[in-house]
Order: sequence, then structure tokens, then C-alpha cells
Amino acid sequence: MGRLAVKTYQDWWQAQAEAFGRPDSDGSALAQYSSGRALSDTLVGLRQLHDAKVVMTGTPRNSALVKAIDLKADPQTAVIEDCVDLSDWHRVDAVTGAAKDPGGRLNRYVATASLRRFQAHWLIYEFTREVDRTC
Repeated sequence: MGRLAVKTYQDWWQAQAEAFGRPDSDGSALAQYSSGRALSDTLVGLRQLHDAKVVMTGTPRNSALVKAIDLKADPQTAVIEDCVDLSDWHRVDAVTGAAKDPGGRLNRYVATASLRRFQAHWLIYEFTREVDRTC
């Protein structure tokens, strides 16, 4: 069951990479893998990129591990800890392709994702970047 939670998490990152890589994406695919605050925060980030006329290129990397899982809870829950590596995922101008990474950008950090099982699928409902912890 934990394996399926990790797969949902990895698929969510893949959906983000695809959505953030296109200037015309509405991010609707993200709802397959996330809900609540995780979804709304991601869609806000997507909108900010669009407003700045920026897209992401490259690929984020992850090292996700299940830290906790409760299959007796209703709904079932899981917590995933990850070392998010953004060193190969960059902001670029959507038209010119010029690099637009912000100064002081954190390339590697620890993140925690909280998931709930809903209608036989895991959904990420909270994603927390622990910017004071590198990995």
C-alpha cells in the first residue's frame, strides 16, 4: 500500500513538471493526484509562472520514502518524506528561453507530503517544504 502512495507522489511531480513546462497549461491533471491545500498551492504556483511569462524546463528529482502509514484510519493516511532536488529544473522565459531562476534559489530541500486514500486512490492533501533542512 505504501508503494502506491509513493507512486501517487511521483506521478504528482511528473504532472507538475508537465504542467509547469507549458505556458498554456491549466494544471487540471494535478487534480488526479492532489486535493486541498496541495492542489491549490500548486495551481497558485502555476498561475504565478504564467503571469510572469515563465515556464520550467528540465526535470525535478525525488527520493521519496514512506515515513508513516495508517491503514486503520478512516480515511487511510500516509506521510512521505522526500529530498527534492531541483538542480535540473529551471525557470526560463516562455518566449526566449532565457534563464530566469531567482537568486538564492534552494536546489535541494526536505519535503513532507501527507496523503489520504479516497475512493481507492491516494491523494496528496498537504505538501510542506522544510526550507531550513537541506539534503
